[in-house]
Amino acid sequence: MTHLTGKLAMAQLSIGDHVSDLKGAHDGKLVDIEGSTGYVMQSNGVEVEFPLSQLKPYEPPKVSEIRTLSGPLRDKILSPAQRTLLASVPASLINAIAKSYDAGSDGEGSRPPFSTLPESKRLEAIRIYLPTLPQRLLASHMNLVVAMRDVAKS
Repeated sequence: MTHLTGKLAMAQLSIGDHVSDLKGAHDGKLVDIEGSTGYVMQSNGVEVEFPLSQLKPYEPPKVSEIRTLSGPLRDKILSPAQRTLLASVPASLINAIAKSYDAGSDGEGSRPPFSTLPESKRLEAIRIYLPTLPQRLLASHMNLVVAMRDVAKS
């Protein structure tokens, strides 16, 4: 029965179709079929071959929810103390943290840029990245480092 299903799937594919392998790791235009082998031209110009039984019509990946450091992108309401703490972070430290946070991204779409984070996620990113900054930047802001550590406990 499975073998028959594979044959039916192969019959649906035609040269010119946008296809992907069953795992979804490769996709492109089906440029040739020789026997039971399909040749797929990927968008990067590399042609790959697959057994036709391993190809399917392309389906765009499901849009996953935007994720930040520890979960879905949602803004929790900050307490007045947290809001005051966030406002007390000097611009020089915010810029250094934003640069470090954005540099740690795995490319487009992996996580939103620091500048677009809601306040609660921005505070969390500051708390995580602050201790990683060079000591020369932190030397005059040790009270802030302690306050960020303490806010994580509350």
